[in-house]
Amino acid sequence: MHQHIFNHPQVIQISKPTLMKVRLAENVDDLLILACLSNPLFELLISQIEGSTTTLLIRQQPFIDIEYEQTIVLAEHYDVCRTEGQGVRLYSRMAVAPRLCIEQLRQGIDILVQADKQVFLSCDASKRHELIPLELDLRLLSEPEVLVIAKSILGHTSAFEQSSAMLAIQISEIEQVRRDIREYMRGESGKIHPGVSTELLKLDHLLQNKHQWLLRSYHQSLERPNLSNASNEPTMDIEKLEQKLACYNVLAPSDVTELVNQLLSDEL
Repeated sequence: MHQHIFNHPQVIQISKPTLMKVRLAENVDDLLILACLSNPLFELLISQIEGSTTTLLIRQQPFIDIEYEQTIVLAEHYDVCRTEGQGVRLYSRMAVAPRLCIEQLRQGIDILVQADKQVFLSCDASKRHELIPLELDLRLLSEPEVLVIAKSILGHTSAFEQSSAMLAIQISEIEQVRRDIREYMRGESGKIHPGVSTELLKLDHLLQNKHQWLLRSYHQSLERPNLSNASNEPTMDIEKLEQKLACYNVLAPSDVTELVNQLLSDEL
């Protein structure tokens, strides 16, 4: 479960009270976070406990960074108590506005971990995220492949300095995955879990917004190759062509010039 959303597990050994500082990685698009908030942000398993030393196996979503810092400050109470073979997942709380959860993730979440024959974990007092024991996790969701691909494409960062060709590729990717979403929902009609169906519709709307933004950027990149120039400002190449055309007009015989003018008038 969740194999497709987590990265490879990391082995962390803790011998003193430690703060796990959980925050978003840099340059992560909010659209990706918005689409992934229904999934756990990370999963922690207790591999071994020896007195005050414990070995943890941690898997996290790719856009999450976790730093470890020893501390002497202890929590007044702990949210979860775990022993060997048990674990927890960190979720955004339900009924909390997604923008508040994203804002908290950008600021960082502190989780205090201490081992003493058992492992005690306490999440900070933001009340926007919560630690849930694995055996009590009722939010399990096996996502279809099209849903995973859609989230991955939403996570691609876009910038104005990208070339027209790269923007065209991203536009094509979005059009393809939106077509796959429609075909999946049509082919699996009546069989899709309501939560998955809602998630697909939400992602399709977000992809549509990103498609419109990329399409506008693509047209601007064609009309305005250099951001320092106005979109209607002729480029140097066009100016050189106009000068060359004027030279041809001067040097060409009069009958040829009249024939060209007549052809242009016929086309108009």
